Amino acid sequence: MEEFIKIFKALGDETRVNILLLISNRGMCAKGIARHLEISEAAVSQQIKILKDMYSIEEKLEGEKDKVKKAIKISEILNEIITFDDVPNTKGINGFDILKEKNGAKKASARDLGIIYRDFLESVGYTARLGEFRRTDAKLSKQSSYYIVEFWSKEANKWIMIDFIDRGYFDKEGFPCSALELLDGDIRNLNYTGKSDRNDYIPMLKKSLYTYTISIDNTTDMQKSNSYVTYIKNESDITFKFKGSYIVPTIFTQNKDLINKNPIDTLVSSDEKAYLVLMKKQEKTSLENEQENSSFVVGAFKDGKIMDEYYIKEKDSGFRKVKKYSDILLTKGDNLIELSIDGENVVSSIEIDYKK
Repeated sequence: MEEFIKIFKALGDETRVNILLLISNRGMCAKGIARHLEISEAAVSQQIKILKDMYSIEEKLEGEKDKVKKAIKISEILNEIITFDDVPNTKGINGFDILKEKNGAKKASARDLGIIYRDFLESVGYTARLGEFRRTDAKLSKQSSYYIVEFWSKEANKWIMIDFIDRGYFDKEGFPCSALELLDGDIRNLNYTGKSDRNDYIPMLKKSLYTYTISIDNTTDMQKSNSYVTYIKNESDITFKFKGSYIVPTIFTQNKDLINKNPIDTLVSSDEKAYLVLMKKQEKTSLENEQENSSFVVGAFKDGKIMDEYYIKEKDSGFRKVKKYSDILLTKGDNLIELSIDGENVVSSIEIDYKK
């Protein structure tokens, strides 16, 4: 597949769909995409302030200056309050709401625990985000994921990964590592400091080191976007489903700059061209139809929004005019969709080998 998923703005209530963007990995500038990867450093929410005061986080960190050691200490504070277990996720999207829903329960899922940890870090001045490693190119029984949290280091000018469950981190020759450094390198060559024995921990983590996913809007309310961006190394990692369910709205990319972006850098520029987007439509279908095809919604994206008017061509048909969105049907096998602004010249295309 030559064209990859890259960027979009959440559609909110405009259409009831799960969104999968399939657009070119070329032509769209990294800074133009990066405007959707905002992490607000200045506007710490009132809920985060409540967490800091409720659990006396700042007081417990008194005297610790090193950012990594302080982050590890915060993970220890977290594990005194609530610990990881294989329990269902809550509906919360921030630490305050998750702890409120837990109502004193001492166990949380990895996703929920990571969100709480992220907000604990934010409460004492860190810029932090939740991340997830995934293996998707495998049979259902071997698909796996592992949550971590990263914080932005101004001194190192990069993200630094913390395993909040194992209370550990990786470093290379004394320099702490980011999530992508684990994904793109051989972690056996890195130093690991954590609770678990290295010989047990690294093989466990390697099972999920295939892709890396972060939220586009990493704030506590996710009002700007409810969607995610996933860094992939191989086309085979692009998937509609994970562990039997359609994935959340996700942008797939091979552009490391989107993941490594400095959250303080807010400069943006325009996209060079328009791109196709493909969105999974949620509807009830008969079992027979469900086995052979699936309904999607197609749109065109440019400069942070869906275009009002454009042309699309499916397989061997001619171009047809579209206003905003159009329903399409993917069938088993190869599906080619092409985008044109003038109804004649192709500016972007996606080719999907659709498998049920």
